[in-house]
Amino acid sequence: MAFPSQASNQKWSTCLVKTSKYSCKIRSAALGCLALIFATICHQLNAEEPPSGEEHELEELGVNRYTAPSIAQIFKQLDELKPLPFDQLKRDPAEVAGASRQQKALLFGQLIGDGFLLVESERKNLVEDFGRVLIQHARALGVGDRVMRHSASLTELGRRGDWPRMRQELITTQTDVEQAMVDLRDEKMAHLISLGGWLRGLEICAVTVEMDFSKKRAAVLARPELANYFASELKTLPPTLAEAPLFGKIRGGLTALQPLLNKKPETLSRADVTAIRTQANELNDLIRNAR
Repeated sequence: MAFPSQASNQKWSTCLVKTSKYSCKIRSAALGCLALIFATICHQLNAEEPPSGEEHELEELGVNRYTAPSIAQIFKQLDELKPLPFDQLKRDPAEVAGASRQQKALLFGQLIGDGFLLVESERKNLVEDFGRVLIQHARALGVGDRVMRHSASLTELGRRGDWPRMRQELITTQTDVEQAMVDLRDEKMAHLISLGGWLRGLEICAVTVEMDFSKKRAAVLARPELANYFASELKTLPPTLAEAPLFGKIRGGLTALQPLLNKKPETLSRADVTAIRTQANELNDLIRNAR
């Protein structure tokens, strides 16, 4: 699961119309605290450089540096928390058969989270299986062809134990899938991929901190702008989707997380970390099992 360029007044007025005021608040907070979320494309751009035409297209669709899981940034955070309790965090791949398209997007985000857990733990023996599952999930989303080459590269890099390059390939895979959603003019799917990745990343971080607690390590979890952002974004879903049981429960879970993640970083206790871990785990299980 590292992470807006300044735009003209004209271009800024066309992007994120529904959440512009809230997104501005998020932008200010995230730049100061190394948020877990950043733009699907902007992670390769210098924040001081003028935005490219592609970046403006992404922003106009509602896809910006706060709508995609920042794989690179989560890698950085997990570096600080290593070693990770892999045996406590590993899990079998989720089934996508029978899942709605929106649930498939959430599951793909979770899978990317499982991928960075694998890379951080340097599990060569699991890389090939991960590549196969990645293709399966990408095909379910209709972007299998775009992910096929990444899967082959991830598998080969994993076999060689080239973890730095495998990290970069995983980041590129995420970017390519997000771009595919943009090509389909379906920004809501990009948000849901992001949400799935963030929730899995939150669970991994919380479990790791809980097993070796300290105030400094717990502070990693204090990212209120992210829970607030996703809670706000879920309100913009089409009514028929927003009223579905899965998304009603996700909204409830985010509501439960918000007061915990809104605490000052230095005040998070072991009990808070346990509550965050429990809630993130329940939401991830819900996403995996809902049918």
